[in-house]
Amino acid sequence: MSGIPLTRPSLLLRLRDAEDADAWTEFVRLYTPLIFSHCRRYGLQEADAADVAQEVMRVAASAMPEFQYNAARGKFRGWLLQTARHRLHKFFDRQQRAPQAASETTLEQILDGEPNPDEQARWEDDYRQRLFDWAVEKARPEFQPSTWEAFRLTAVDSVSVKEVASQLGITTGAVYIARSRVIARLRELIETVTDEPIVTLKK
Repeated sequence: MSGIPLTRPSLLLRLRDAEDADAWTEFVRLYTPLIFSHCRRYGLQEADAADVAQEVMRVAASAMPEFQYNAARGKFRGWLLQTARHRLHKFFDRQQRAPQAASETTLEQILDGEPNPDEQARWEDDYRQRLFDWAVEKARPEFQPSTWEAFRLTAVDSVSVKEVASQLGITTGAVYIARSRVIARLRELIETVTDEPIVTLKK
C-alpha cells in the first residue's frame, strides 16, 4: 500500500495476514497505549481518548492487509502520528455541534496543520518509552526474579553494580551477566518492531 511506511518489516508485514492473531495482539498492545497517551495530551477525557485510539487502530487495521514494505517512505510511527492527528481533528470538529471552549478551537486549528517540533519530539519520546515498556512486559516472565532485579536496579534505577551485588548476595560479575542477558532480550524484542536502539548498557 503506497500510503503506509514501515519502521521494520517483521511485525507489520505479519499483519497482512488477518489470521495471525499473535501479530495483531502485539500490534494492539504496542500502539494503542501510545495513541491513547497522545490523545490525553490534548485534554481528552479517558473515555474519549480511548474512543479516538480505537478509531486510529481501526484505520490501521483496514490498511494493513494491503501493506507493502517501502523503507524509503519513512517510519510507520510517523504515519500513525498523522493518522492520530487526523482523528483528533475529526473529534474536535464533532464537538462544534455543542458550545466549544476557545482552547478547543485553538487545538483544532493546531491539528489542522503539520505537527510542530515539540509535538514531534513528545511523540518520539512517548514512542521510545512505550517500546521499552512493551518489551519489559514481554520479557520479565522469562527471567528469574534475581536476574530481573539486577537489571532493574542497575539499568533502570542506576544503582551501582557493587551495591546491587551486595544487596542481592551475588558477585559483581553475576550482576553484569544478568543485566546483559536482560538487555539483550529487550533489544531482541524491540528489533521486531524498530531498528533503533532503545536500551543502552551502562558502563
